Amino acid sequence: MWSYIVTFLAVFATDLLYIYFVKSIQDDRPWHAAWWSMVVTLTASVAVINYTEDHWALIPALAGAFFGAYVGMKFKKKINGV
Repeated sequence: MWSYIVTFLAVFATDLLYIYFVKSIQDDRPWHAAWWSMVVTLTASVAVINYTEDHWALIPALAGAFFGAYVGMKFKKKINGV
């Protein structure tokens, strides 16, 4: 059960942080983009390891992807005032 929770949180964080990675690229900030790229790779690696060992972990991974992107976009809108 813990691996499913960790997988969900890892993919949730990956999608949330990926938004900041893309924004750094858009703003032409190479050091920030490199930093976010490293963090995104780390969180994604945790998820990949978990669902490679247990294919049922793809279900919480997909849920984490959905909610991570959704929350990230909502949070980004609040920060940008849109």
